[in-house]
Amino acid sequence: MEPHAIALKSLGARRVAVATYYGHELNQAIVNYFSKFAIQSELMPSLSTSGESSGLYTTSLMALDEVSHVDVYRHCKKALEKIPSVDAVYINGGGWDAAPAIDYLERDLKIKVVWALAAEMWLTYHRLKVDNPVPGGGLLLSGNIAPAV
Repeated sequence: MEPHAIALKSLGARRVAVATYYGHELNQAIVNYFSKFAIQSELMPSLSTSGESSGLYTTSLMALDEVSHVDVYRHCKKALEKIPSVDAVYINGGGWDAAPAIDYLERDLKIKVVWALAAEMWLTYHRLKVDNPVPGGGLLLSGNIAPAV
């Protein structure tokens, strides 16, 4: 999770909306971890496609195969309408198709977005001194953001 927190700090985020398909226990772990970096978290309702949870998840990992980037976009947009002002959206979980939604969320909602997997790639590129901007990957992967920590 450290690359995620570093990415959020590098974008100037102090208060983030957290999007996941996790239950309370995992979401609380994210909130607790970010607090160590002085990042305040506002939890979005966890994505639930069927209303049934599966262990630590509010949506089974099999059901996530059917969740498109459009679903991720709609989920985040709807949840942000009910959350007081935040600096960024943090999307955790590699099981959903979040990558294509990042650019749309940033452009349409005028908010910075950090997806967990993108944050890990971004920090790895920087540490290895690899210049690899990703068109359509959002502000973090634009090649213009350096790690703040």
